[in-house]
Amino acid sequence: TALFDKPAFKNVIVNGLILAADGQKMSKRKKNYTPPEKLIDEFGSDSVRFYMLGSPVVDGQNLRFTDQDVKETTRALLLPVWNAYRFFSEYANADNYKAQALRSKPDHALDRFILSEVNICIKNVSTAMDRYELITATRYLTDLIDSLNNWYIRRSRRRFWKTENDTDKLQAFDTLYEVLKKFSLILAPFLPFLSERIYRGLTA
Repeated sequence: TALFDKPAFKNVIVNGLILAADGQKMSKRKKNYTPPEKLIDEFGSDSVRFYMLGSPVVDGQNLRFTDQDVKETTRALLLPVWNAYRFFSEYANADNYKAQALRSKPDHALDRFILSEVNICIKNVSTAMDRYELITATRYLTDLIDSLNNWYIRRSRRRFWKTENDTDKLQAFDTLYEVLKKFSLILAPFLPFLSERIYRGLTA
């Protein structure tokens, strides 16, 4: 600052310490933590990444790292995201659905609901990321997958089960395709491998 008469930096990122589950410093001698490669082999690097991004450590606080929390991240987020994609792909393939952008403005309230939810999520996550509020961003993503699986898909199943390919069924397919594609894009910084797999599956 004295040399150049301007601030030395504009932003400071401070992370907390990652501790063992017992609150002690991680130590190779004590072997009080699971080796990262073993965690990644068991749960995947996306699970470890998302767990860390949603933890207090990114807010400068200490984190007691536990394998169980990584496992819970897999159960609560990654599996539901994958299940939503699998649901779509199985029924789309069975019906020979040709994926494309929304052909028309959806009539069904559930379609309009989930499209609104994903657009709100995009806006909120983008704002949080611009402010480097990573924990806040991860919560918006978790909320969206809850809305997608537990509200939209669960209450729309009969629309996908129909034998006839009417307008309502086609709009349901178009909507879910649009939502999953947008969701995979906004998930990319947080779950790069899973989001890439889903995006390629949707667009290839």
